[in-house]
Amino acid sequence: MTAGSAGMTFLDVGTYFSNRAGGIRTYHLAKIAYFRSQSAHRYLLVYPDARHGLHREGPTVTLEAVYGPKISPDRNGYRLLLDYFRVLRTIRAMRPDVVEVGDPFLTGLLCLLVKKLGLYRGLLACFFHSDPILTHLARWADQGRARGLKRQLVLRPLGTLFYRVQRAYDVTVVASEVMQQRLTANGVRACRVTLGVAAMFLDTAAPERPRRSGGRQIRLLYAGRLNPEKGIELVKDLAARIQSLPDVAMTVIGRGPAAPHFAAIDHPRFRYLGFVEDPAQVMAIYDEHDILLAPGPFDSFGLVVLEAMARGLVVVGTAEAGTGEVLRRAGSPFTFRAGDEDDFYRAVRLAIDCDLAAEAARSRSVAAAFGTLEQAMGRLVELYAAQVARCGGHRG
Repeated sequence: MTAGSAGMTFLDVGTYFSNRAGGIRTYHLAKIAYFRSQSAHRYLLVYPDARHGLHREGPTVTLEAVYGPKISPDRNGYRLLLDYFRVLRTIRAMRPDVVEVGDPFLTGLLCLLVKKLGLYRGLLACFFHSDPILTHLARWADQGRARGLKRQLVLRPLGTLFYRVQRAYDVTVVASEVMQQRLTANGVRACRVTLGVAAMFLDTAAPERPRRSGGRQIRLLYAGRLNPEKGIELVKDLAARIQSLPDVAMTVIGRGPAAPHFAAIDHPRFRYLGFVEDPAQVMAIYDEHDILLAPGPFDSFGLVVLEAMARGLVVVGTAEAGTGEVLRRAGSPFTFRAGDEDDFYRAVRLAIDCDLAAEAARSRSVAAAFGTLEQAMGRLVELYAAQVARCGGHRG
């Protein structure tokens, strides 16, 4: 079946898909919604769970759970996909036009091997959700002692090997220009599909936000993983600083290693709500706040940033990576140097004192220009169809 025929078959190997995942879960749920709303294409998502099972989401959408043990202690957290035999059997049985992996390590290497052995002849794509070299390895090399030695003996050779493997995919899909430029500079064939937000964030009326008036409490929000690569140390520092500002309140939602720290804070103007799974509840939390904190310097796109902007929040974010790209597009003055506590605090104070009504209108306008995630999934399918046609339309 070629790209020009009645329909295509898509298979995603979603190692990081789980009930408590963040942006990757949002991405896959948008895909499920897109394929469920049409009848031309078939879609199967394979993901790790406690046991094998098949679940039909409609005539064109199937979810297949394969065995994978937990790699995080919390309920419904991430799992390590280990049932490679079943993944291979599914690929062979479905003969999909496109196989997409979101994990460039174990499952990505498995699928590259399957294609190398001639067991699959369709398009093999990697959706590059994050760059592990920047997010983990480079950050580790720059901490502690022997930084130069760690960069020379570990970071450089492993980085070279990683991008060499990444070049083996037929195409790597990214969501931001900054990520596309980085991969292209390392010889990877990268194509960009800009994402958006779930339609309800744009279709539901956002609350009106008044200009700053005397005595009105300003509400700050952090929403995301509570991990070091997300800039969580800056959030910890800010939570301590805002206790001296009587007109400022702060909320943190998410899960991760820093959860006990935030859960232990006892202050009338601070709330820690843990992980919030329901998107409608997340939207309601956005609507209760004025400013989103986005200190992570590695986000490949920044879905949370765009969701918050769609609800009219001012975003204080790093000038780096996908977050910085979105904020530059908005012409935002509320950016700061990554990892700089004082510059982060300066940007937060600037946002606290801004014209909230004017900034809310700007945020909503920028988010609307990105469009919906459902529209983005349509663009992704069109990209894959063009790539299949370019490769000759062979199937697995």
